[in-house]
Amino acid sequence: MDREEIVIEIGLYSSISPSVQQLFDCFHYSWETPEAFYRFNVTLIDRNDVLGYDRALNRDNYDVVVIGASGRQYFHALQETWRTNMKHFLEEGGGYLGICGGANSASQGLETLDSLLASIINKGALKIANVYVNDDQTQEWQYLWKDAGEDHIPLSLALDRSAHPLFEGYPFKTRSITYGGGPGMYPAHVPDPCLGDIAPLALFLEEPSTVAPLHYYFYNHSTWDIQQPIITDIQGQYAVISTQYNNSSRVILFSPHPEIPPLLDGHIEEYLGVSIYGIPRFVYAWVDGYQTASDYNWWMIRRAAAWTAHLPTAHLPPVPRLL
Repeated sequence: MDREEIVIEIGLYSSISPSVQQLFDCFHYSWETPEAFYRFNVTLIDRNDVLGYDRALNRDNYDVVVIGASGRQYFHALQETWRTNMKHFLEEGGGYLGICGGANSASQGLETLDSLLASIINKGALKIANVYVNDDQTQEWQYLWKDAGEDHIPLSLALDRSAHPLFEGYPFKTRSITYGGGPGMYPAHVPDPCLGDIAPLALFLEEPSTVAPLHYYFYNHSTWDIQQPIITDIQGQYAVISTQYNNSSRVILFSPHPEIPPLLDGHIEEYLGVSIYGIPRFVYAWVDGYQTASDYNWWMIRRAAAWTAHLPTAHLPPVPRLL
């Protein structure tokens, strides 16, 4: 008997971040179950699509919207129509997968504001997940601002393999995922009936500033000296969560970057250079060690996207045998 082919349409929000290309590549994927043949079809979308132009973000065109390492949506979301259309997509049953900046956008925002950018993030927050984000400009964000494109820092996460199908079938209790300045997440307890319960799928077992210490520098006559260390405080907070919005949309948020392969057993090198944003400053690279394959954690992204598209657990993409 011929199996039905089912296409899951992914709308991937565009960004200047190179990791968005890695997400794009990740979704060139298909798999089989005894009942059906599945494949992803990924399309880059932007502000105009969310506003209803071009290939509009709606349930006729897409099953899941994915926002990865992007900051542009913070500013696009200041427009009420953008937020309204995004929420309407979710209310109609569309899925949401957020990674790093996409997790910030889905949250209730920052409980305590520390900058103008934090105020912008809060103003445009979709508020579809009942969590606050701990993502301070002077702390966690420095792993983004100082990134020179070699951000393969592995952080160990404690996985919950029983409360949700995302990690079901994975044989270990921990996994290393690349960290690049994402938030720690924690409960917001907002009394909104549209907000579903939070299922913590992974916790940060390590502190970024301990595993990969960065510093502020100052110019002292003819040399650059350390002014002070950068201290983060997300250890023990949520790194990956799932929830539902309006009883119709499934949501998964990652703080770290499963699309970027971690480099295991490396170390930080800081130097005067140019960040990925073209800004001359002290930047960092995570060097030496063992570089994992490009698709090392892509199975998580694929399972997350398929789950948000309302596939049953037995039909999710497989956990790879070689881990």
